[in-house]
Amino acid sequence: MFSMHKFGILTAFVAISALSLATQARDSMDGCGLGWEVTDSATFLGTSTRATTNVFVPPTFGMTTGTLGCKKLDLAASEMEPAYYVANNSEVLKAELAQGEGEYVRSLAAAFSCSPSDSQNLGAHLKSRYDAVVTPAENGEELYRNIKLELRAAGLCQPQS
Repeated sequence: MFSMHKFGILTAFVAISALSLATQARDSMDGCGLGWEVTDSATFLGTSTRATTNVFVPPTFGMTTGTLGCKKLDLAASEMEPAYYVANNSEVLKAELAQGEGEYVRSLAAAFSCSPSDSQNLGAHLKSRYDAVVTPAENGEELYRNIKLELRAAGLCQPQS
């Protein structure tokens, strides 16, 4: 049977563990946002206050602007569609990029807003650079970053000025 004494010891252990976690560095617990402007106290109450504040006023603005103690996200709004597409289709894309063509490669060109001529060259170019661009990517985020850098270096699918 589980006695009240054991329950009390377990509760105390959990509370002490939670309080010790609350004293860790700023970005390791509740990150950034308006909650940190309200209080920077490293207590359980401070952490709870920040969390509650950040629920009602999410730190998204701070993440996109680099304010409210948040790191600025490197991903611009124009990069959201291709980044999302590559991350969610990375395995199929890897297979089609090895061939240099396919429905997912055509959709990749559309996600990167490639011109018609760049769209035709994208698959063949990435196929020729497969070992440098696709092979080293361990996940969808890395694949996106590698493709973006390769397209920029090759002068393909660049924003029209």
